Formats: sequence, C-alpha cells, structure tokens
Amino acid sequence: MIKIALATTAFLASTVALAQAQGVPNPFSGMGRDSDKPISIAADTTTADIRNETATYAGNVRIEQGNLHMRSDTLAIKASKGSIARIEAKGNVVLASPQGHATGAAAIYDVADRVVRMSGKVILAQGPNILRGSSLVINLATGRAELTSSGGAGGRVEGIFVPTKTPKGVSTGAVPPVPTMPSNESKPTP
Repeated sequence: MIKIALATTAFLASTVALAQAQGVPNPFSGMGRDSDKPISIAADTTTADIRNETATYAGNVRIEQGNLHMRSDTLAIKASKGSIARIEAKGNVVLASPQGHATGAAAIYDVADRVVRMSGKVILAQGPNILRGSSLVINLATGRAELTSSGGAGGRVEGIFVPTKTPKGVSTGAVPPVPTMPSNESKPTP
C-alpha cells in the first residue's frame, strides 16, 4: 500500500511538473484570496434548523465566494456562531474557477481551513488538459491540488496534456539567407 501511495505521489508530481513545463496553470491557484468574501447560496428549496445552526438546500444549488463557484444537487451547511464553517455538496458537484474546473460526486468545503475535498470519479480539467482520479484535495490558501486514486478499476491517476502548438508557417526567429550556388558558366565577353 505504501508503494502504491509513493508511486501515485511520484506520478502526480511528475504530472504537475509536466503540466507546468507545458504552461498549464493550476486551475485553483489564486482562489484562496477570496476566502474572506461573502458566501452566496441559491437553490430551489431550503430548510434551516436555527437551534443546531444547520441548513439544507436542494435543487439546482449554486454557491459563490469570489472566484470560487460550486454547484450540486443538494447542499448541507453547518454554521458556528453565525458563520458558515462547513459546506457539504452531493450529486453532480462542479467546482469552478476562471482557470478550470473539477467535477465529482461529492465535495466538502472546510471554510475555516480553506480546504475542499472532492470524491467520486473526480475529473480535474483546464482547457483540453484532463486529470482523473477518485479523490481531490484542494488547499485554497496555497493553491495546491492533490489528486489521488484508490484501488478500484485500474487504481491509478490518469492525465492527458495537450501541448500548445505553433501554427505552421510561423517563424520563431530570423530567417537565414538562402545560399547561392556558384555558376559554372563562363561570363560572356562584351
């Protein structure tokens, strides 16, 4: 099990290094700067328990906090002294930023620690670049995302990175002069 964890960590590190070498930005970098912004929640229905400081939202749930956007089928929040401490989203969860997005079956957002944990066939995408696994932990304070995979079919993190292409015919530097070939013909005399 330790060998699998080390191999997964090494693979993810090499994948991140490859992505950075190809200029693929972290889809969640910069999101931690918005952790002090208000949290906006909208849904079709809501049920609140004021005594226990909880609320449940259902149907087309949308959450926004600065550049952090999340949507899900259902959502449960736990507050502490009037401030949201924990958000649990379930069903078709999408976490998005201007740089990319992640999808999964469920997500837990620990607001105080600024950490999001996603699970259930997680897909992390930035443009055409895709990573797949079973669990994603995003530290919004540092912008670090860690994707892992547990047992299951294949039990590996998979990634596809599309290199940026330079259009054909575009010069990347000065064009060297075309050499001329000496002529074997003799010059006519006037």
